Amino acid sequence: MISSLISLYLSSLLTKTPQISLTQSKSSAYADVLTAFSVPSSTKSASTSTATSTPTGAIDIQASSYLAMDLRSNRILAEKNTREKRSIGSITKLMTALIILDENDINEVVKIPIEATQAPGSRIWLAQGEKITIKDLLYGTLIHSGNDAAYALAIHNAGSVEKFTAKMNEKAQKLGLTQTHFGNPAGLDVDNNSSTSYDVSQLGVYAYRNNFIRHAVATAKITIISTNGQFKHELKSTNNLLEKDPRIKGLKTGYTIEAGKSFVGIATVKNGSPILTVILDSPDRFKETETLVDWVENNFIW
Repeated sequence: MISSLISLYLSSLLTKTPQISLTQSKSSAYADVLTAFSVPSSTKSASTSTATSTPTGAIDIQASSYLAMDLRSNRILAEKNTREKRSIGSITKLMTALIILDENDINEVVKIPIEATQAPGSRIWLAQGEKITIKDLLYGTLIHSGNDAAYALAIHNAGSVEKFTAKMNEKAQKLGLTQTHFGNPAGLDVDNNSSTSYDVSQLGVYAYRNNFIRHAVATAKITIISTNGQFKHELKSTNNLLEKDPRIKGLKTGYTIEAGKSFVGIATVKNGSPILTVILDSPDRFKETETLVDWVENNFIW
């Protein structure tokens, strides 16, 4: 009898669909904030371990696409147009950071090329020839959403923006982001830089596994300095909710004319349970993120 039960258990492990792990080693540089929580159930079926009915109550969200997902179970709790391809703006920088953290040492020193200083849009105002660490450029990319910082990292890693972008698309395919295409490391509206809210949610889950990213996106303000102390860059997070709503722990904003105002966020709701939210092309991405988090809290229990 016991041997039969063991056989059944091992069989279930082998056939189970793999999920992205959200845990980190105990020796990680930053404390893991995603621990095991109960699977949410709708308030209409609180006695069961998983929801068996659809929560009621309209969500007052005008975004073109949105999604809320429980990070414990990967269950989608709310959604709209999640498979519709759209520009995602600087949410793109999560992939840029992932490749750099996979392939480079954060203590490497980068000499800023002129191409990076000429990046359009949001910048941290790097100077040509300035020497600065990869760690600080990642802060500039993830906290202040500096396009010049993202371009400097890409050129340092691959020799050119084009070669780095090819790496981004290769990694997207490896991660199963089948509806995602990157055109550049910053998220500019060129060369079909697009994704869906579902793919963005999966990218967000994967990025939030990384301890450095988790630390950076929870940082509201920081000053970074070139290696010789000549240049200082005051960075302020583009995520306005970090200092406003204690439930919000990150993650990344995005904005271009084509993408509109967008945000992929991590929030802790009842009993500290973590959820991920995606808001794409919103008239007010932060207000609508809070609306989505409120709705989840009102319609599910853990």
